[in-house]
Formats: sequence, structure tokens, C-alpha cells
Amino acid sequence: MTTSEAHPQATGFVDVTHGVDDDIADETRSMADQVRGAVGDAIDHLPDALETARGGADQVAERIPGAVHRVRLGADETTTALQTMPDPTLRLFAAASIGMATGLYLAGAPRLIVLAAITPAVLAGGAMATRPESILGGAR
Repeated sequence: MTTSEAHPQATGFVDVTHGVDDDIADETRSMADQVRGAVGDAIDHLPDALETARGGADQVAERIPGAVHRVRLGADETTTALQTMPDPTLRLFAAASIGMATGLYLAGAPRLIVLAAITPAVLAGGAMATRPESILGGAR
């Protein structure tokens, strides 16, 4: 018997960590098996998830042309409606929009909000600039 083996016997201590190490190793193996099982299940479901995503993307792609067409029609109708308004009304509309956007900008509003506030001014200016001469008899 060596001195390192004799020392615990001489002091009366018993090595109880041997069983604990085995329990920790078994618990670690059990957790690793659970993780392997979960990863395996996820990998098994991956083709189904990809097929579902592909189907959703195909549906969106089929609907995009119709949505673009509806947006274009709405924009044309809005432009026509704005072009039929008299210039003083459009100028007032643009000035109110620019004033609102400036106030929001100075107040520290997010840029997206400021952009949304100035959009009507851009639309009004565009309507005045692109107005055909036939609307309002060419008088501005």
C-alpha cells in the first residue's frame, strides 16, 4: 500500500466521490442523447419546413403582379385627382405637408415619420409639374 492510499484510511475518510463521478457522467450522457435526439428531429423536419417555405414563396410570387397592378392603378387615380385640383389648393397642401415635416424633424421624430409627413408635398408638386394642359383648360 502506498502512502497516498494509506492516508485516507488512516484519517478515517472514505472516498465518496467515485459514485458521484459516475452519476455526473451518466447524466451528461443522458443530456447529450437528448440533444442528439432533438437535433435529429429538427433535421428530419427540415425538408418539410423548406417545402412549406417554398410553397409560401410561390404563392407570394403569383400574387405580386396583381398587387403591383392595383398599386399602379391607385397611384394613377391619386395623380389624376390631384391634377384636377387648382394650383392654390395644391400649394396649400404642399406647404402644410412641408411645415408638418419640418416640425417633426425639429422635434426629433424618426426619419421615417418625417418622410411620411413630406410625401404629400412631393405628390402635390409632382401633380402640378406633370399636369396635362387639357386639365382645367390649360389655365393654372
